Amino acid sequence: MKLFILCVSTCVLLALLVAGCTTPTPPVTPTATPTPTETFTPVPTTAAAPVIDPALLGTWTLQQMYVQGSGDPITAFNVPITATFDNQSNLYGNGGCNNYNGAYTLSGGTNEFGKDIRIGPLISTLMYCESTSSTESMYLGIMNSATSYAVPNPQTLSIRDPSGNTLVFTM
Repeated sequence: MKLFILCVSTCVLLALLVAGCTTPTPPVTPTATPTPTETFTPVPTTAAAPVIDPALLGTWTLQQMYVQGSGDPITAFNVPITATFDNQSNLYGNGGCNNYNGAYTLSGGTNEFGKDIRIGPLISTLMYCESTSSTESMYLGIMNSATSYAVPNPQTLSIRDPSGNTLVFTM
């Protein structure tokens, strides 16, 4: 009996030693098939170049301001009122008291008065000039709502809003 217990104990001991010395085999997991990734090729976008009218470019001085319902045009200005259009779609000038600036956009289209234009919003300095403030306010209002312009000759520019208010400049 002692021999039997000794044999069983030896077998258990050997089984434990063999079990402790072996490395377990990791479970087999299926390998994932990589999902193909889509490659997007960027489509080059070209920003449309702004429409520029060479006839509009330069510095213009206001000569007449026609305001609907006011009778005769305003032609006397205490200080020159100017508008400068550059080839980067910028507009700046002096409204008779304050300097102003903003942007303008030409669509290339035409309407019953002339060519399409969008001006503004214009921003200006905020000085108060008693003798010119009402004229300047009307001027900037017409410029901000302008929808049309015409250059009938190289020295004359007319800008008009939807109400028919018109600014006439000379170069």
